[in-house]
Amino acid sequence: MRSWQVKIENVKFFSFHGLFTEERILGNEFTLSVSVDRISNEIFSEKLEHSIDYGVLYSICAEVMQKPVDLLETICEQIVEKIQETCPDYQLIEISLTKDHPPLSQMTGNSTVKLSVSKD
Repeated sequence: MRSWQVKIENVKFFSFHGLFTEERILGNEFTLSVSVDRISNEIFSEKLEHSIDYGVLYSICAEVMQKPVDLLETICEQIVEKIQETCPDYQLIEISLTKDHPPLSQMTGNSTVKLSVSKD
């Protein structure tokens, strides 16, 4: 049994997600990482169908990040749904989404939401 994990890490997006009006007007920078695990009994070959296409993962993320929503959790759930449709033989999907500059006057860091979904 082989376990494969494909990741896209620290991908930057500029989007207009957030609860506050100024977030929908000014936008913000986001950093996204996604990993998808799958198990296979096959020995890997030079065939993309034996892996997970990280270009497809990026396209899914880019599409979801274009449509403003209030919560980071919603973005994570939407990405998971699309990955599940595209990659039905996944075993684990992990997403980390960071709002790089949250609009909190005293906060100098960032805010992050993480989601893990296993096929159990």
